[in-house]
Amino acid sequence: MKVARPAPALLALAVLLCGGLSGCRPDTRGGTGEDLTARVLFTVNGTYDAQADRRERTHGGLRRITWTTRPPLPARAVAVRFDGNVRSLSWDLEVEGPGFSARSLAGEGAATVSTPQGEGLRPRGGRLAEVLILRTPGGLRLVTRGFVIREEPSLLPAFQGE
Repeated sequence: MKVARPAPALLALAVLLCGGLSGCRPDTRGGTGEDLTARVLFTVNGTYDAQADRRERTHGGLRRITWTTRPPLPARAVAVRFDGNVRSLSWDLEVEGPGFSARSLAGEGAATVSTPQGEGLRPRGGRLAEVLILRTPGGLRLVTRGFVIREEPSLLPAFQGE
């Protein structure tokens, strides 16, 4: 039995209509706030773990994934610590030398909050609503409410008064 195959010209037309091979999916390279948010969430949820430079277990069931040669975000290096049992709810993302600002990631209307580690930003709604964004000497740190409850309760007041 012979299987029909699409003609090469038909495949080329499909690629052109779709805008190229990467045009068929949303851009997640960090060009706009929404794309950057998606990239951050893909990173913390494990999408890019296979290309990480280092994977390790730390204290109390936490794990740490580090990217230095091919970070999944526009940055010099990226590391995520997370609770292995509830990764999507309890994580801490460190971004060294980011190619984006805390404000661009937090989005319009983000609240400025004071913390023991300095001023931070709290996005208003959206997919990063449960995240605190802190500036560090080398970049940025994003931490979820779940991680704060577990590991750094001194930051919890930043999530109050919403």
